Amino acid sequence: MLIRPRRHRQDNHRVVSTLFALAAAVSLLAGCTQSGVIGQDSSGGTDIVGSVINPMKQPSASGGTHKGRDGGLTGQTSLPSFDNAPLPSPVAARQIAGPYTTKSGAVTGKLFFYRSGDQNSGNYYVCSGTVIKSKNRSLVWTAGHCVHDGKGGTWHLGMVFVPAFDNSDGDPNVDPSDLSQYAPLGTFEAVHVWTSPEWVNSGDEHGGDLAHDYAVIEVGRNDQGQTLDDAVEGAGAKPVPVWFNAPTGQDKTPAMTIRGYPAAEPFNGMAQWGCSADTVQLLNVTELGPDAKEYRAGCDLTGGASGGGWFARGPGQSGSDVSLVTNTSVGSAHNAHGGNWLAGPYLDAKAKQLFTTAESTAAP
Repeated sequence: MLIRPRRHRQDNHRVVSTLFALAAAVSLLAGCTQSGVIGQDSSGGTDIVGSVINPMKQPSASGGTHKGRDGGLTGQTSLPSFDNAPLPSPVAARQIAGPYTTKSGAVTGKLFFYRSGDQNSGNYYVCSGTVIKSKNRSLVWTAGHCVHDGKGGTWHLGMVFVPAFDNSDGDPNVDPSDLSQYAPLGTFEAVHVWTSPEWVNSGDEHGGDLAHDYAVIEVGRNDQGQTLDDAVEGAGAKPVPVWFNAPTGQDKTPAMTIRGYPAAEPFNGMAQWGCSADTVQLLNVTELGPDAKEYRAGCDLTGGASGGGWFARGPGQSGSDVSLVTNTSVGSAHNAHGGNWLAGPYLDAKAKQLFTTAESTAAP
């Protein structure tokens, strides 16, 4: 039921919207990682897993066509408490008109990265992410599978986040070694990454612990010396606060707007798309633990939208201000099981502690 990154293989199994679009292209950024436990919750009980990334730019290989491909994975994990719930009403995605240097568009961006072993293969992957409000003004919220392979896997390499990425009218075969022409607010290389120990210990191509499929990335400054928040605020946007421990009663679940850069067909990953879901389910996924919960909403975004934000008006907010409620983790992607839907983890106290650890790091 989940999607995890892999080389191009198009099929109609249940593709999770953690899907990564993979492109045949030359090198993006190479890097080395050191992984390990770098934080604990306030009770000293739960480890927070993180990696420190030291990106190094590599020259682009000469020649070749940079052709984007669907990197979505299939998943077959049986989750009866989730699968047997009535499907949400489908919602058709709509393309968000550019440019994205706007209050609502600038906080959503596109994440580029390598998986281990792919640095020199010409293959790279993409996800989506959200600029979130933080003390160090440099954080991106995304999906766990967008930063780590899960059980037995490794951290992804050479992560670069591009807020307000925009190539909606251009050739989708972009060269990821030079994203400047698609980056109106600049490009931001990852310097620290955190995800949940549950994802690292059990995540896999079949899904694993989807209830903890979330991650936070700290990025460095762009070429103009701006922090991520500086760049976004310069476009008139506000980094989005995260709404942890949102109401759990079904009648209290707010309507949400879902954003991302879907790259699997019929999309090409070059523009922002979104869904407005008036009805959002909050399901108890007992197979993943007694407290495991997943949001699910009708939406037909596909691979590449993984990690993208789900937004709703939070406590004390008015007008167009919103909070991040979850991130896209998995989805139906037009499979034979019926329905078009996306799902994302409920962000509880564990997710909040991961965020607290991330925002406590020094600003880049």
